[in-house]
Amino acid sequence: MTKKSISLGLLLVVTAASHAASPVPPPATVKVGSPGNAADGTGYGAVPYEYAIGKFEVTNEEYCQFLNGAAKSDPHQLYDSRMSGNYGGIFQSGDSGSYTYTISYGMGKMPVNFVTWESGARYANWLSNGGGSGDTEQGAYTLKFGRVTLPDHADLAAGDTLKWAIPTENEWYKAAYFDPSKSGGAGYWSYAVKGGSAPECNLSSDGPTEVGSYKSSPSPWGTFDQNGNMWEYNETMSGDKVGLRGGSFFLNDHAGYLLAGTRYDVYSAKWPNYGFRVVALGKAKESKEKEEEKDETKE
Repeated sequence: MTKKSISLGLLLVVTAASHAASPVPPPATVKVGSPGNAADGTGYGAVPYEYAIGKFEVTNEEYCQFLNGAAKSDPHQLYDSRMSGNYGGIFQSGDSGSYTYTISYGMGKMPVNFVTWESGARYANWLSNGGGSGDTEQGAYTLKFGRVTLPDHADLAAGDTLKWAIPTENEWYKAAYFDPSKSGGAGYWSYAVKGGSAPECNLSSDGPTEVGSYKSSPSPWGTFDQNGNMWEYNETMSGDKVGLRGGSFFLNDHAGYLLAGTRYDVYSAKWPNYGFRVVALGKAKESKEKEEEKDETKE
């Protein structure tokens, strides 16, 4: 098992966190198969195992539920006061120790923003630990003393327990651009949609849209908004920087940002057009046992 421990220059901002009024299930995912596919000419996209990736970017509704469970005091600054302003969709109420979070009217299905990479990792840990008041510091990631230990995704995929994580750059890339049924043989598209042209998406509009709004532009695997809406963090780390892909609603973002060959290493910071999605790994044995139980019941 390979793990990587990296020191992070944490660029966390202002105050507080977020909430959903009623229980929200884990993020919807789509299965990404064809394990062992070859990498693209860019060197990205090869993944030797099956996994599930968020069908959409993590929403205000989902993140708000996380905040209500994990940020009653918010020592890790999972909330940012700008979430209650323009572009955002979450309000914080109360005092430290009893903070509660609510969603702005009509903003629940918008992608969460003003989040750091570390907030995404803590959200993934929280999901791995069952939500609610689950731990944010241990899960797929270990966050301790300003350092984070990255997981081996192949080990997680082979495990018997479901774990959530930020996608590796290869997982993100494969879900966006790889098409196992491409005419002439499995291969990659230039954009996160079948065909050779930039998809209809939320690009340079100066505001987020609800996730999945561009129903005519799914990726080959059925994900939405891997092009446009939000720049999305991936698990790549280079010194104090983390990976970012996809393009966004931000003014002056253009179709070139959507291309498979476009990637950035950026400082983890809270911006109105930075968001993330998650991957689900493992639980293969448990799923198999359930299928065997069903077969026995039929007999």
